[in-house]
Amino acid sequence: MALHPHLNDFYNEWLSKADNYDGRQLSDYFNKAFSLFTLYNKLYAEATFELARRNVITLSNTFPDRKGATEYAPKFIGYMPLYIAITDDQNCSDCLQSLIGHISDHDFYIKLSMPYGEPQIEKDNDLVKRLNSKIPSVKVTAILDLIYSVRCNMFHGNKQFDHVQVELLSPITVILRAVIITLYAALRDEL
Repeated sequence: MALHPHLNDFYNEWLSKADNYDGRQLSDYFNKAFSLFTLYNKLYAEATFELARRNVITLSNTFPDRKGATEYAPKFIGYMPLYIAITDDQNCSDCLQSLIGHISDHDFYIKLSMPYGEPQIEKDNDLVKRLNSKIPSVKVTAILDLIYSVRCNMFHGNKQFDHVQVELLSPITVILRAVIITLYAALRDEL
């Protein structure tokens, strides 16, 4: 089965859109993140559906969004290709270390309780531990959990246009872009 042309067009258009935000304005960081999250959502949904079509996973009547983003995407790609894409690229690796430092220092709270958005420091500490893991599957899952949690905080939380968010969004978008490129390549090669 070939990759549907609409997916190619969607990928090219949204990646180009994200790449055109140059960081001259604070809103560029938010817009870049939103664009990349939109693209990642489309790609991990396609990977999830493909795994279901292959009978690797079983889907119910509701889409498993978090699982699609954090479990099914790496299951489709393979953990090692994602691990290599992130850890072998110096820019991605530096961005990950920056994020780990910010979360460790509690500059940012990633795991928030609902509906009040209260920090869950124990969960953030666990996330840092998993992000520092030398086991590829643990590290990759933690990275995707971090990305998905930031996405949820932006889409469903009360994240303000504040310059401090650049320290979070800038490195997240670098890593997310690498994940997207790796996932798209896997979809293109597999379908």
